[in-house]
Parts: sequence; C-alpha cells; structure tokens
Amino acid sequence: MKDFFIVLKFELMHFMKNKTFIISTVIICLLLAIGLSIPTIKDTFFSSSQEEQPIDEQGEELSQTYGFINKNNAISKVEDLKKSFDGGKLVEFDSQDQLEKNILDEKIEAGYIIESATKYQYMVKNNEMMDSNSFIFEEALKKAYRMQGFEERGINYQDVEDLVHANIEQETMVLGKDSASNYAYTYILIFGLYFMIILYGQLIATSVASEKSNRTMEVLITSTDSRNLIFGKVLGGALAGVIQFGLVIAVGGIVYKLNASAWDHALDFIFEIPGSVLLWFSLFGILGYLLYSFVFGALGALVSRTEDISASSTPVTIVFVAVFFVTMMGMNNTESVVLKIASFIPFSSFMSMFVRVSMGSVSNMEIILSLLILVATTGIIGGFAAMIYRLGTLMYGNPVKLKNAIKLLRQK
Repeated sequence: MKDFFIVLKFELMHFMKNKTFIISTVIICLLLAIGLSIPTIKDTFFSSSQEEQPIDEQGEELSQTYGFINKNNAISKVEDLKKSFDGGKLVEFDSQDQLEKNILDEKIEAGYIIESATKYQYMVKNNEMMDSNSFIFEEALKKAYRMQGFEERGINYQDVEDLVHANIEQETMVLGKDSASNYAYTYILIFGLYFMIILYGQLIATSVASEKSNRTMEVLITSTDSRNLIFGKVLGGALAGVIQFGLVIAVGGIVYKLNASAWDHALDFIFEIPGSVLLWFSLFGILGYLLYSFVFGALGALVSRTEDISASSTPVTIVFVAVFFVTMMGMNNTESVVLKIASFIPFSSFMSMFVRVSMGSVSNMEIILSLLILVATTGIIGGFAAMIYRLGTLMYGNPVKLKNAIKLLRQK
C-alpha cells in the first residue's frame, strides 16, 4: 500500500502543479464568479444611470419606444393599438420625415407607417437577423383591427375575447419527482462528468504512454507491483479531475448564495441541488469516471508514442459519446426502455441510473443492483488494466489493438 500511496501522491501533485490545471481552474472559477456577480455589480454601480433615460419633447422616456404614423386615420382608435403593443411604447408622429429623423438619431427603436387597417410599412435603421418588431406590431394591429370591426358591428369585443381565449386554470400534482425542475442541475452535472472523463481520460492515457516511450515504465514495473502503478496513476489523475470539478461547483454555489437576492433567486433551480442527488452523483459519477480512466490507462500502455493515443482511444471515445447521447435523450423520458436498459450496463449506468435517480422514479433495489454491477465491473476493469500495463512493457513498435492484447493475456 505504501508504494500505491507514493504513486497516487506523485500523480496527483503532478496534475495539480501543472500550469494548465491551475490556470484553467482559476479562469473557470473567475468567469463563474464574475458572471454570477453581474446583477450585484449592476445594482451597485449602475442603478442610478437607469434614471437618465433620453427624454422627448413631451418629457416621456424614449427607451424601447417605437413610432408610428396613422395615415388617413386607418385605425380609428389608436389607443387600442397602443394598448395591444407589447414591444414597448408607441408614439404617434405627424410626418414621415420626423419619424425617419428620430430613427436615424436612435431616439426610437423603429417605426411603422400604417397605410390601412391591414397594411403597414416597417421602418428600421439596421435590419437585424432576429428582428421580432414586425411580428409584435402585426399582432397589435390585428387586435386593433378586430376591435374596430366588432365595434362597427355592435359586438362587444371583450365578450368575444373571453369566449375565444377562455382562461383555463391548470394545476399539476407531482406524485413522484418533478423532472422539469430537476432538469437543469442534472443536465449540468452530466455535462461536467462528460468533460471530466474525456479530458482526464486522455491525460491519463498520455501520461502512461509518455512513461512507456521514455522507458520509465520499465524501471517502475521492476520497483513495485503493476497494480500499485496503474491504480495509483488512475486514481491520482481521477482525483485531480474530481477536485477541479468540485472547486467549480463549490465556487458557483458560494458566489450564487452571496448574490441570490440580486438574482431574485431566479437560479435556485440550478444551484439548490438536493443532498441525496449529490450523493448518488458522487457514487455513480466517480465509479464511472474510474472505469473509463482505467480503460484509458490501459490504452496508454498499448501504444509506444503519445501521438498514437488518439487513434487507439477512438473506439472507446465513440462508445462513451454514444452513452452520453443516450443519457441526454433519456432525460426527456426517464421511463424509456433504452434508458432503463442502459442504467444496468456498467459502461453507461453511471450516467443513465443517475438520471433516473435524479429525474425519475426508481426503486432502491434497482439502484443498489446497478451500483453493485458498476463496482464489480470497475474492479475487474482495474485488474485488467494492471495486466495490460505489465504486458505493455514488453510491447513496443506499432500500437497494439485491445483485442490482440486480450488474446495475449489468455495465452499466458
């Protein structure tokens, strides 16, 4: 065990002292802290500036203001149009030149020239790709037109509106778990786990391959048991990833708690993660993370050059990405058969079962069974990776395929 802890400590410190690890962690935490503090900074330093909006000649605020010209009184009651417009404030202009000047001077956002009750021109300084002003005005114009038409026919518009758009009251009673409210933090945790495995899996494979390429592996394998080496290396690398991810989650949670009132608790659905969900994520996430780390470590031992790692690890990466997509699709239907099957397959259960635990309803027996299968498989893969690691010291030259390495192990 002493040798194991020596290797573990060396690998962990190797990752944590790496400039890339330190800089990336600091940058991510800093961006997260700044992003979550924006409402507080805005309230502290820029709250007074909100009172200094541009004022028109009538002393009215012009921010989010739109102009219009009602040609030939096409709309008999412009007040109906103004009330129906949800995009901001509508101000009537007398001439097209005056409207154009205000748009070009950026005193108003855009303008509309109403030629008839069902026809208008949209006037804007710069046409944006996602400009919804026309749609909003059109809806207001349609409503004003309908109100005008009903009035001419002597029909109360509000009575018709009440019948057509009846106010239906609906209340949802959640007997199990509310998947909609759990979706955000489950999505973020799964996404974080995905990046941890992809990033640190490649780093572990590169570390093993580089030791093999400079013959350090041959010295190490004669000094201690191969299981101490592979378990120490994998656990050291995996622990570095857990620490980095944990730091990001902790910084995000603490900074949000400090700024929650400024956010008006709008992000509670992301940061208020139940303790039971975090516990299951830790168990399933770490085991799945270790499983794939062992696989990447074994793949690193089968190549002689770090340049060959990408090609060697491609099949495993494809499987992992497929598992990720199955899990993400399963988040939309936690009762799907595919997700249920995936939640018992060790290479996908760490994500799939976590999603079912977090967002769906699953019995304790199913969770324990899935966890036991995952624990057993991770242990077996770890032992297998140790054998591959030892075998890798005897194999140099072209990369060895995993199936050929298994055949060689069977022959021994």
